[in-house]
Amino acid sequence: MRKGKFERASVRPLGAFLFSFPFLFWCGSVLGQANPQSLDEYFRRARELEQHEDYAGAERLYQDAARSYPHQPEILKRLGIIYQTELKFPESLDAFSKVLQGAPQYPEVNFYQGLSYFGLNQFDQAIKAFNKEIEANPKYRRARYYEALAFQSLNRNADALQQYEILVKEDPSDSRVLYQLIRFHKAATLKAINQLGNLDPDSEFMLVLKAEGYADQGKYPEAIQDYKQVLQKNPRFPGVHFALGEVYWKKVDYPAAEKELRLALVEDPNHPLANYYLGDILLKSQKADDAVPLLEIAVAANPQLPQAYFQLGKCYVAQGKLQEALKVLLKAAELDSSDKATHYQLAQLYAQLKQPDKSQYHMEVFRKLYEQERDKNFKRDQKALHKAEDSASN
Repeated sequence: MRKGKFERASVRPLGAFLFSFPFLFWCGSVLGQANPQSLDEYFRRARELEQHEDYAGAERLYQDAARSYPHQPEILKRLGIIYQTELKFPESLDAFSKVLQGAPQYPEVNFYQGLSYFGLNQFDQAIKAFNKEIEANPKYRRARYYEALAFQSLNRNADALQQYEILVKEDPSDSRVLYQLIRFHKAATLKAINQLGNLDPDSEFMLVLKAEGYADQGKYPEAIQDYKQVLQKNPRFPGVHFALGEVYWKKVDYPAAEKELRLALVEDPNHPLANYYLGDILLKSQKADDAVPLLEIAVAANPQLPQAYFQLGKCYVAQGKLQEALKVLLKAAELDSSDKATHYQLAQLYAQLKQPDKSQYHMEVFRKLYEQERDKNFKRDQKALHKAEDSASN
């Protein structure tokens, strides 16, 4: 009996265990086969960490994602970028290399690889990587930008300049590229000036550069003095008569300007600005007939000079050649639509031509531009006033 009870008693737990084993096995299988966190969820969580600048946390999350999804290049790309953000350049290069082994043109990875090489001052390697990105995507601006910086770091200035010029041509409003281009030219200019100064600090070349610097700063008396010294040293130095004439024109010393500009035109009869300045002076002296041939040469020599077209139009109006005036004034407006004086002149001319609708249109444009300029000047004056008041209170 005891044995039977023992046997029955022991059978029951064993049976229960055997009965429950498939259930446990099924649960284990379900847990083992459960899908890991989705890739999108990994990326979402990682982005949140990056936004909070928890790059170490994002790094761990991408590493976990790479283990769960070992054949996803996007994970390694993002992991490499995180390494790069943390200045772990060797680790980032390792991640990018793994991506490129399977997909040599995976979007942006060659660029980021180049950026890591750039961070390690391995500029030749950086340029190779940037070039691969540009080959795949010629419009990828960041690759060109950093390639230009890498070229500069290697003193390959001609190659750097080529990249900057491509970028400016594609987008003339890119302030970052324009800033680098200005710094590039400034550095090259200063270097050349220093070299020239070391050769002969008192040469006429150095005097001209000094005079140009004074003129650019609006220091006209100093510029005139240096230009005259140049002529004393070398009366045939090219361009000095024009430079002097331009300075006198800006000083509104028209008699002196006319004298120098006529000498400049002896050197170069087709000089566009010399013809323009002299034509402008003659027009202001009520000598429209004398100004016309000069202004016609100016627009022929430089078809992108709106003020020359404008002054030529005024001359034609003075001569009664209204259709000729209309043609050149419209060209001036096309080249510079923001010049209010041109629209005012067109409004007056269309009124003479009995075309009131067009006259009214250009008068409205003139008023709009006038109001914009007035508001801009008012804001500028207010800003200067507040700045002066703040300085006085401090």
